[in-house]
Amino acid sequence: MLKPVNLIPFLCLLAMIACAAHPVHYAEFEGVDHDASGLIEWYEFKAAYPEASPKSYMEADQNKDGEITPKEWEAYMQNFPPEEAPLAPPAPADQVPQTPPE
Repeated sequence: MLKPVNLIPFLCLLAMIACAAHPVHYAEFEGVDHDASGLIEWYEFKAAYPEASPKSYMEADQNKDGEITPKEWEAYMQNFPPEEAPLAPPAPADQVPQTPPE
């Protein structure tokens, strides 16, 4: 049986792995919709969150049409209150990639 002292580092490690497995993305819709099209496309999401995976994007894209609407973004953001998640810094316009995901 593990002693309580030995269990604490294990639990800390487990918590860090769990947090890293699901990145949190919080920002206002307009801050991610760089081309002001009214939709967040993959390249805009990736520019705002370079570490993001396609899985994160697809979680926000509720109808799986490849674009995130303001309504979908609002529903996605309700799971991540601003006080619990870092804000995404807006990407400079010259650094926004123009290619959709593969």
